[in-house]
Amino acid sequence: MSGQSFIPAIILLTTAVGCSTSKTGMSVSPSEGGTAVGWNHRHEVEKTDTTTTILLPGQSNPGGIRGGGQSAEIPKVRIYKTNGNYADNVPVTLDASRTKLLSFPAPSDLRGSAPVKLDNGFLLDRRGVGPATAFTRWTYKEYSALPATPGTKEIMDNLIPGAAVTELYEMPFTIGTPDAAERCNELIKEGLPGCTPLLQGVELK
Repeated sequence: MSGQSFIPAIILLTTAVGCSTSKTGMSVSPSEGGTAVGWNHRHEVEKTDTTTTILLPGQSNPGGIRGGGQSAEIPKVRIYKTNGNYADNVPVTLDASRTKLLSFPAPSDLRGSAPVKLDNGFLLDRRGVGPATAFTRWTYKEYSALPATPGTKEIMDNLIPGAAVTELYEMPFTIGTPDAAERCNELIKEGLPGCTPLLQGVELK
């Protein structure tokens, strides 16, 4: 860490509702023999399990995390593309100007949360990426092995310049859906019918 004083982080705990998860929060129980994809949608929506998200003091909760309240609605699956090969790089959330860090994971949060590679260059989100997501130089393996959570300056110093999400779609089914990856690939092949575009064709400077 740098010599600057560390800004205390706020630890938010969110509670499971609406779907079946393990205590570790890394997988969703399949039904009828299906293969469900584990999920760690920590930064943009209420969690489906108990977890930690580190937010900087004075910042609003990205995407509606409600400070530990129960959510009556299960969030929908999202898929995305980036402007480079950043599937193995740890994402963090910036403000709209992409100059300030809003939220980032603790090293212990990353187990089982790397995205799933889909067809046509898409990735199945398991971290809560969005338009203001940036990517660090740390891989999931490297970051999860850190002895402590990096400070904000260290994280900002380790962002990959220009790395960002360029396409983002909300799928017409919720987190915890059995065979989510297979269903996503089917919709990708069909041209994403019934999917909601949240970010399309972004050209970054």
